[in-house]
Amino acid sequence: MGNGYSPSPDSTSSSPLSLTPSAKLDSFLNAFWGLTPKVMVITEQDSNHNGSTLMERLLESLYLYAALFDCLESTMLRTSLERLKVEKMLFGEEIKNIIACEGSERTERHEKLDKWIQRLDLAVFGNVPLSYYEMLQAKRMLQSYGCDGYRMREENGCVLISWQDRPLFSMSAWRCRK
Repeated sequence: MGNGYSPSPDSTSSSPLSLTPSAKLDSFLNAFWGLTPKVMVITEQDSNHNGSTLMERLLESLYLYAALFDCLESTMLRTSLERLKVEKMLFGEEIKNIIACEGSERTERHEKLDKWIQRLDLAVFGNVPLSYYEMLQAKRMLQSYGCDGYRMREENGCVLISWQDRPLFSMSAWRCRK
């Protein structure tokens, strides 16, 4: 490959059923690297829904979605139409796919930040950390929602948004290293 990127040993071994999706992601990153983007931003649920067993996926999903539903509970009324749509059409479909589908039928394969850091580093992308000022702005925006449960922290040059102490989403910026 042009950038010397080869899949990380655990990107293909994390699940014997995920060889095809992992290979597709590896191919995508290699092709994307070839475009030499100025910056690439990745936002991902910070949860490993790529486990090889149902029990691994079930437990990981339980922790993440319990926190997401708790977050909704404290920020939206139960009768809110928007909340009902999010719960049914977004979370419900994701949970169903993670738990009930196998092989190529399972499209929800979220991975934790450390896995993305490893994969992107191997793909010859370098992390672009947010500045102190940018982190301050992001924290202020999060505080403007008026809910005490949200947390934001920097980790390895990336941002983790949490509900209480449970990471929900990671955000990171990357650029090609040449």
